[in-house]
Amino acid sequence: MMKKKRFLFSLLIAGFLASTLSCNFVLEEDEATAWNTAKPLKDIYNYNFLMGNVISPGDLGTVRFSILKRHYNSATAENDMKPDAIAPGSKPADGWPWPYRYTQTDNKIDKIVDAVNAAGMKMHGHTLIWHRQTPSWLTTGNRETVLANLEKYVTDVTTYFEGRVISWDVVNEAMRDGLSASDAGNWRSCLRTDSPWYRAIGSDYIEKAFLAARKADPKAILFYNDYNLNSNTGNGKPEAVFNMVKDINTRYPNVEGRPLIDGIGMQSHHHLNTTPQSVEVSIKSFIKLGVKIAISEMDIMASKSDDNNLTNEWNEDAAQRQAEKYAAMFRIFKNHAGYISRVTFWGLDDGKSWRASSHPTLLDKNYGLKPAFRAVAKPDNY
Repeated sequence: MMKKKRFLFSLLIAGFLASTLSCNFVLEEDEATAWNTAKPLKDIYNYNFLMGNVISPGDLGTVRFSILKRHYNSATAENDMKPDAIAPGSKPADGWPWPYRYTQTDNKIDKIVDAVNAAGMKMHGHTLIWHRQTPSWLTTGNRETVLANLEKYVTDVTTYFEGRVISWDVVNEAMRDGLSASDAGNWRSCLRTDSPWYRAIGSDYIEKAFLAARKADPKAILFYNDYNLNSNTGNGKPEAVFNMVKDINTRYPNVEGRPLIDGIGMQSHHHLNTTPQSVEVSIKSFIKLGVKIAISEMDIMASKSDDNNLTNEWNEDAAQRQAEKYAAMFRIFKNHAGYISRVTFWGLDDGKSWRASSHPTLLDKNYGLKPAFRAVAKPDNY
């Protein structure tokens, strides 16, 4: 009798497994091997911070936009909201018409912003004032002329996108490289003197830009954005940025109900030799300012190329090391999630990344999941 029961039980189990494997077996989302079945990153970090990535006009209506919508809830235009993409190529003789005579004549940025909002995502604006990718006429003339250009450009652009863009990188990369800790005490002396905005206006161009943006759209969150803000030994840039934000917010403690600079964007272009703890040191420092922190342009280079000092080739070992680095970063981000508003990756896949030869993103060139993707999805497993 016992043997008969065991035999019948075995038949039941075999039948169940056969039917499951034949037609009904589905991988759990966190075990999936494709971007369209993997659990969305935005859902994994829903209670921590926004998850973002870049977008370009050619992404609309393609698989790239589908990936963006599935895994991210915020987007940043990679190039199409920079001044040379919005402002006219030369100063109009008849003043400042709006909408501008775009250098891209079919209003591509409007299409991007509208598509992002229609998909239920948040749009971040990058960037209003930068020393690069800016029409030269905007920064040509005496202080009075260039300051008027700055204030009008920031006001008009921020007003135009009011309600469609939730936050802005108001000033981008104002600090020079090679700063030491001893330099950082006087933040004004740490600014890029080769910036045309600095040459024409002086160090107060930064606060002037923030004041114009706050007045134009009081609800938008305003960031200062820069690279190399991890606190490596001898790197004075994080402290210089700290001192700048502290000084400006001390002098402007209540502009439309809050301090003038809302947050600091840490670009986070890293590589395999980056020490995650140096990133955490800066995060803890910026938290003391009471501002929001955005990990604004994240990627991790994993193989040698022309723009890094790595010596290794791209292979399984490099992919694993990259995954471990991403996991370490995200463990830090999760630990400080109460102060981090957004984590934005600078590239969907290795094929179209600005640093493609370094394989820096979460997906390979065919949109396959890399170990890095799984590391971000489950950082505690690494």
